[in-house]
Amino acid sequence: MRSKQIRQARIRELLQEEAFETHEMLAAALHRQGLRVSQSTLSKDLRELGVVRMPCPEGGFRYAMPDLGATPRDLQLLERELRDYQVQVDRAQHLVVIRTRPGHAQSACAAIDHMAWPEILGTLAGDDTILVVAPTPRQAEAVLQRLRGMVQEVNP
Repeated sequence: MRSKQIRQARIRELLQEEAFETHEMLAAALHRQGLRVSQSTLSKDLRELGVVRMPCPEGGFRYAMPDLGATPRDLQLLERELRDYQVQVDRAQHLVVIRTRPGHAQSACAAIDHMAWPEILGTLAGDDTILVVAPTPRQAEAVLQRLRGMVQEVNP
């Protein structure tokens, strides 16, 4: 196995095992396992793996692998839809309501559906509004924070 493949496999494993808030923390964990990596190489690996910064329930962010079934391209599509067309996102109990520009709710909703997030039971889209149904208020809050985090990542 090539060193890049080994390094990226180890990055995947580390991200599943613990939360890393910074590149430096992840690089240090790789170093402890005998894998030295530069900041630029680590950034490239994270980009190639589709790693995203996700909001943590207790505050702050952590690096995470994209959800199963979703590719980095799917994630980019959703980020673009949110960046370009999302107007507002709010939560009411176990529901998340996303307002979009007129005519864009369907495409944004399809992008959300394609992510196959386990916190989402289903979605419904009109012309400019998306209703996201989660099983619990806590899971709805996780969806809300995930969506807000994606927009913040795209538009810092």
